[in-house]
Amino acid sequence: MPTPCHGLGVIRRLVPAALALSLTVAGTARAAEVQVHGVLDVVAAERGDAYTTNRLTRGDANFDAYGARLFVNAQVNPRIQVFTQVTLRDASNMYVDGAYVMVTPSAAHDLHVLAGKIPWPLGTYAPRTYSSKNPLIGTPLMYQYHSSLLWYEVVPSTDALIAASGTGQTGVNYFGYAEGLGMPIVDDSYWDVGVTLVGAQRPFEYALGMTAGTPGWGSTGEDGNAGKTVLGRIGVMPIPAVRLGISGAYGPYLESFLKPSLPPGAAVEDYHQKLAMADLEVQMGLIELRGEAAHNTWESPFVGDLKVGSGYGELKVKLPVGAFVAGRFDVLRFAKVTDSLGGRHPWDTNVTRLESGFGYRFDRDVVAKLVYQQTTLEHDTAPHERLGLYAAQLSVAF
Repeated sequence: MPTPCHGLGVIRRLVPAALALSLTVAGTARAAEVQVHGVLDVVAAERGDAYTTNRLTRGDANFDAYGARLFVNAQVNPRIQVFTQVTLRDASNMYVDGAYVMVTPSAAHDLHVLAGKIPWPLGTYAPRTYSSKNPLIGTPLMYQYHSSLLWYEVVPSTDALIAASGTGQTGVNYFGYAEGLGMPIVDDSYWDVGVTLVGAQRPFEYALGMTAGTPGWGSTGEDGNAGKTVLGRIGVMPIPAVRLGISGAYGPYLESFLKPSLPPGAAVEDYHQKLAMADLEVQMGLIELRGEAAHNTWESPFVGDLKVGSGYGELKVKLPVGAFVAGRFDVLRFAKVTDSLGGRHPWDTNVTRLESGFGYRFDRDVVAKLVYQQTTLEHDTAPHERLGLYAAQLSVAF
C-alpha cells in the first residue's frame, strides 16, 4: 500500500527486521500464512517538561516526532498462531513489544492459551495503546507515569522517599545521585514473559495468567527473583453496549541481589505488588465512554506499604463525515507516610492530567488528531506546576 514520504526511512529500517521475523516464522510454520502490517505515527509536538511527563520506560514517548509499530503474524495451523510486534523510535531504537504463541484447543470454544512475551491481561486499555485506536495521543497515567519507587533499589527511609518525590519520570534519587525511571502501576510499554488463559462464555469474559515480573516492572530476561505474579481479569457484558470488569495482580517485585539490604531473615519474595482494578465501557451510537480505576500497594522493607490510587474517564463523540472530539480526565494520588519528625506527606507527587482534542478519520487506515494536554504536578511543599503540551498526530495503518 502507498506510504507517506515521511515514513519511507522508517519502513526501510524496519524491513530487514520484518524479513528476518517473517523468515523465522515461515520456516517454523512450514508454509504458514504470514501477514505483515504496521502503524506509522508522525507527530508535531512541543518539547519541555510536559513532554518529559509522557516518557515511557525505554525513554521514548507517544509524542516523539515519529514512531512505527510492525506486526508479523502467522497462522501455523488451525490451532496455533504466532504474534510478534516491534516498535521503532529514535529515542529508544528498535525494541520488541510482544512475541507469543496462541493455542486454541477447539475452534468451537472461545478459549485460548497465550505463551511468550504477552500483553498484560489487566483492564481494557490494551487495544487503545495503538495510535489508530487511541482517540487522543497520550496514555492514561496508571499505564504510563513512573512513580519514585524502584525495583532494583531498597528505599532506605521515609525521609529519602519523600525527598525523591517527583523524580520518577526523570531519574529517581535516594542517595544524592539520579538513577533510572521508577515503576508505573502497570507498564503498558513493557509487556512481560508468561502464560495466560483467555476466553469468553457470553456474557462473561476472563483472563488468568502468571508472569515472571510484576505489572510495574516486567522481568523479560533472567528472572529478577524466585517468585511469580498471578494476575487476571473477569468481565461481563450484560448488554452489547455495556462492558465492565475487575482485574488484579499479586507478585514480588524486588531483585534478588537486594537480599543483603533487607532486614535480617527477610527475603525479596516477601515484598509484593498488590493491584486491584475496575473498568467500565459504554458505547451508545455516536458516544463512547470508558473509565478505569486502580488501587495499588507496593510492600517495602523499611517504609511499610506504599499505596497509590489512579483513575480516568475518557469520552469520545463521533461527528459527521469522519470527525470526532475526545477528552480524558486522569488522576494519580499517593497515600501519605510519616517522616522522621512526625509530619505526614504523600510519598510521591500527586498528578492530575487533562487531555482533549479533535480528530478526523480520512478512511479506516488514516486518522489525524490535534490535542492539548495539561499535566499538573501537585507538589506537597511547593506551588503546583502546570505543564501544557500542544500536539498534532497523523496515524497511518499499512
